[in-house]
Amino acid sequence: MWFSSMSEILTFANLVHAISGGLGSAVSITIVYPLETARTRLQVDHDVKPLSSIPLVKWIFKREGLTGLYRGWGSLVLALFLTNFTYFYVFHGLRRVFSGGALAATDLGCASVAGVITVLISNPVWVVNTRLKLQGVPGASSREIKQLKRPRYRGVIDCFAQIIRDEGVRSLWAGTASSLLLVANPALQFVSYEALKRGSLFTWAPTDSLQHVCNGVTAKMVATILTYPLQVVQTQRRAGFARLSMMGQMAATFKENGIMGLFRGLETKLTQTLLTAAIMFVVYEKLAATVFGMAGVER
Repeated sequence: MWFSSMSEILTFANLVHAISGGLGSAVSITIVYPLETARTRLQVDHDVKPLSSIPLVKWIFKREGLTGLYRGWGSLVLALFLTNFTYFYVFHGLRRVFSGGALAATDLGCASVAGVITVLISNPVWVVNTRLKLQGVPGASSREIKQLKRPRYRGVIDCFAQIIRDEGVRSLWAGTASSLLLVANPALQFVSYEALKRGSLFTWAPTDSLQHVCNGVTAKMVATILTYPLQVVQTQRRAGFARLSMMGQMAATFKENGIMGLFRGLETKLTQTLLTAAIMFVVYEKLAATVFGMAGVER
């Protein structure tokens, strides 16, 4: 039984899904990375102005140039590729193992387990990315971000080493609790995406690519809105200045800034994630279909 299950997981098809998903995420985040930078600033620096995505991107570019907009890009590409490679591989592997159940229930269960495994593997890379993205921010005004203003890290490896040396290995898993709760985000996204594909809701779209875009955008929008307050707390904890528990940090943010504090940067996050999801799923579907077609292997 165990060997049979492993044979369903360790397959060429699952590897293709994983690589396609990882490359899709790397391409998509490279295109929309300035919006990711703006979103992080809004979630962490409560005094930053302006408050909407495009004006803030222009503001950062004017003050810091292209370097400011793409600060931490390398570590984020690494984090996203690792995250999506793991997620797609585990999700499709588990779905092959449990292919006999109801489709929606199977997708939800597989997506949830894949999310937990992905969080535990990739969280250290996300912590490093958040630190690199925020260090050296000029003119930061909020008390929290001033703690990270002076550049301290010389790259991904140096950041890993300094965090372990100065804060301990456990700090690499800062925000894991909120990340585990945020497993609901990709789980909701994948379940919605698969349901939309099966339901053919967007058959009016003239091309397959446009259908993939509509499915990906709709699924990601639902997942993002429902889980956004947790994402705000997660970013604050990864940045290294949130010392309270997850719920304590959420309560403190609400007390200081009201409900809008928990949804600060949502517009920027939606713009960035919807574009990312649309591009990622198109690249993923096209790349996977091409490889499977060339190899003559069934998806």
